[in-house]
Amino acid sequence: MSASRSLLLPFAIAAALLVASDAVTAQSGRQGYLERRADERRDVRGDKIEEARQNYPDAVRKEPGLRATSRFQRQINAMVKAFEEEDFAKALELSTAISGDARANAFEKAVAFQVAGNVAMEQGNDDAAIAAFRSAVESNGLDNNAHFATMLNLANVQVQADRFEDGIATLEAMIAESRTQRPDVFAALGSYNFQAERYPAAAQALEKAISLADGPRPDWERLLQKVYFDAGQYAEAARVGERLLAREPDDKRTLFELANVYLEMDQADKAIALLEGARTRGLLTEARDYQSLYTLYFNAGEREKEVVAVIEEGLAKGVLKRDLQTLNVLAQAAYFSDDMAKAIAGYTEAAALDPTGEAGLNLAKVLSGEGEDAKARDAARAALAKGVSNPGDAWMVIARSEALLDNRAGARAALQEAAKYPQTRDQANRMLQQMR
Repeated sequence: MSASRSLLLPFAIAAALLVASDAVTAQSGRQGYLERRADERRDVRGDKIEEARQNYPDAVRKEPGLRATSRFQRQINAMVKAFEEEDFAKALELSTAISGDARANAFEKAVAFQVAGNVAMEQGNDDAAIAAFRSAVESNGLDNNAHFATMLNLANVQVQADRFEDGIATLEAMIAESRTQRPDVFAALGSYNFQAERYPAAAQALEKAISLADGPRPDWERLLQKVYFDAGQYAEAARVGERLLAREPDDKRTLFELANVYLEMDQADKAIALLEGARTRGLLTEARDYQSLYTLYFNAGEREKEVVAVIEEGLAKGVLKRDLQTLNVLAQAAYFSDDMAKAIAGYTEAAALDPTGEAGLNLAKVLSGEGEDAKARDAARAALAKGVSNPGDAWMVIARSEALLDNRAGARAALQEAAKYPQTRDQANRMLQQMR
């Protein structure tokens, strides 16, 4: 059984077990199928043994007061037992027999439909499950605890089958009839509305669920933050995220989600401060953590020294790998922060890993700018050999290097090659004219 489907069972079989004999209940040994909030059991005659706790004391629905008759009690017990033993074929056969018998009362039919719904869920047949649970509800024969639990199951399956509007309508009807104040029900309503992209309704339901909860529910608050984020209400998303972070300042997921909200609000400084604080507290433990921070610094403008510091720390800790992407960013940041030694070292290492020649061409340009003409020429030729995407640029580096090395013939030959490419044709031809 899948975990998501088996979660339905404690509600769906409750009514049948509540009318089973003590012997049958005890022999099952599967308390997970009982509605744990219900403490009422009845013997085979239906006499009350223990006082039930009513889960919906404010319900507007009047309970029908029905029970299993002696005619169908044995069949109901057998049906429930077959389901518990995962003999679904037998359980469904008995369910069909009971629900199709004109002599069965509304309670007995509702129980049969419940079991049919759970069999359908176990078999992955959402359409059949929806039809069965709807029939159980429409039979209107269950007590309030079981009736409203069945409505919850119906709504859940409807949403699982992507029938969001139906699931929302079912759950709203359940809330209206039961007048429940259960926070988990409102959380489910919020989730359903979120999946249907009904963001205002989702936010309203989740805010109520959080207010009704006995204690903090970070899972619901994260969903509420997501609702506000997807709705474009970034200030509200930030409010929820800040509340979460105040309770758990070292929760990395909360921290990064809040940073993302700040970015949407064009508050990059706040996002950087969050991630930088996480770095100082040792919370950056994955490559993507460091990548997020150094990307923020890079995009902030004139923060390239911080980019270098973050990358070097990540490399030193072994969190970042010395791969092509990391070395390229390190070299570029070093270049823009005027640390040419680190830029050359970074591009040299990157060029050895780069099959395209792009890092090698960058290396050649930096070397040329630093007056390392022979090295620049060799790096540009190596980039050409790898098939760099803009060969004209490489030939221009070679031409300048050869000229500065007093190799006039080599410079002319390089310029003639550069003139073959649109990006460098005009510049190369001008320089050739000057060389005449």
